[in-house]
Amino acid sequence: MSFKSAPVFEIVRLIDLQPPGETGFCMLVDASSEPRLVPDLQEELAVQSVGSLRVIDVKNETVRGLVEQLRLIQDAVVLMYGFDAWKEELFASLDVNRSRLETGSFLVFKVDLKTAGRFLDSAPNIRSFLGSNIFVAAPDRQAMSSEEIADRLAQLRGYYGLSDEEVIERATNRELPAEPHFIEWLVLLGRSELAR
Repeated sequence: MSFKSAPVFEIVRLIDLQPPGETGFCMLVDASSEPRLVPDLQEELAVQSVGSLRVIDVKNETVRGLVEQLRLIQDAVVLMYGFDAWKEELFASLDVNRSRLETGSFLVFKVDLKTAGRFLDSAPNIRSFLGSNIFVAAPDRQAMSSEEIADRLAQLRGYYGLSDEEVIERATNRELPAEPHFIEWLVLLGRSELAR
């Protein structure tokens, strides 16, 4: 089984193309269990102004519990992980309840390679919902080095005449203009949750 490779920014671009209010589906095969995946996804969602991210560990979740939880969520994107603990019967049950997954959020199923095979074999209807939206998480070749980040932050500080602390304070007080440079600034500072 082989899947196409895609960095986080391409996955977020796909999410952004989903019509508002329509549920989207994506499977993300992350063989390395890369710890930066979720923070990178949150940052990229903020940069592209797509919306908020909810992360759900489904390891000990029942299908009914997961479906009910998804129905209550208002976040634009929901990343679910922990499927490696699921048995084939749970995947089949989720497949039977696939129409209940239509919540308006973009659903990302994060799995390892072995679990991807079990999931897709046991849930053929969800597999058809996924279509070609099955990707292997790839490192972002465009990621900035720490020196590049420091240089860019210095440029932003010089141009706007503000310190990092002032930008964070203004963002916290919702007094920061929703301009791309300020969103970039917050992301570079690792404070993407303040971007609005």
